[in-house]
Amino acid sequence: MKRIYRTYEDTEVSVLSTQVKCPYCGEEWLEEDKDECGKTYILTCDDEFDDGCGKQFEMSFDAS
Repeated sequence: MKRIYRTYEDTEVSVLSTQVKCPYCGEEWLEEDKDECGKTYILTCDDEFDDGCGKQFEMSFDAS
C-alpha cells in the first residue's frame, strides 16, 4: 500500500460556518457561508431533524 503525507501547509478553508442560536426557541445549528461582514441574513429555525420552531429572524454578521 502506498502512503502520502500532508501537512498544515497543504490545507485550505473550503467552507466557513457560523454558529446560530434561535432567539425564539434556543435551537442551535451551523449556517454555511453566512459570514459577510456588515450583512444581515434572514434565517428560518428549521433544521434537518425538524427540531426548530419554524420562525424567521434576522442575523447580523460582524467579524469583531
